[in-house]
Amino acid sequence: MLQNQEDLLNQNKRPEFTAWLAEIKQVNLESLPNWEEKQMFKEFMEDHNTATFPSKKYYNIDAYYRRKMEKEIKKGSKKAPETERTVFNDEEQRRLELLRERERYKEEQVEQLKRSMQSGMAQAMKEQAQLKEEMAYQYKVGNHEAAAAIQRRLDPDVAM
Repeated sequence: MLQNQEDLLNQNKRPEFTAWLAEIKQVNLESLPNWEEKQMFKEFMEDHNTATFPSKKYYNIDAYYRRKMEKEIKKGSKKAPETERTVFNDEEQRRLELLRERERYKEEQVEQLKRSMQSGMAQAMKEQAQLKEEMAYQYKVGNHEAAAAIQRRLDPDVAM
């Protein structure tokens, strides 16, 4: 529970207060005189203590963004943002980037080959089903020689 201006500093609510001012009140904290900042903080305290903020973000901004990042990572829709660069070996980074790109390209090629094989297999399965129907028809009509020829075509390894 926030009670006065010292709570702002003691509970480290400065980021939440600043975000609330910028996003809700559309006011820049640096441009406010001291007395107006105190008035705004009273409003902030009131909203905080009565739990009437429009978003949970203004209660604990760090936890809010942490949860948001965890959700995004769980969704898989977005990778975690890259950390700040501390190593400036551009050549090595470019080499690794090209290597990742080549691997991604190879994976795409393999997936494309799998899809084309699956469509070819589907076509072969359809043809086999048609041949089986034709073979059954030939048996029914009494044309055993044509049925046997279709059987040999379906099972080339089996001797008849």
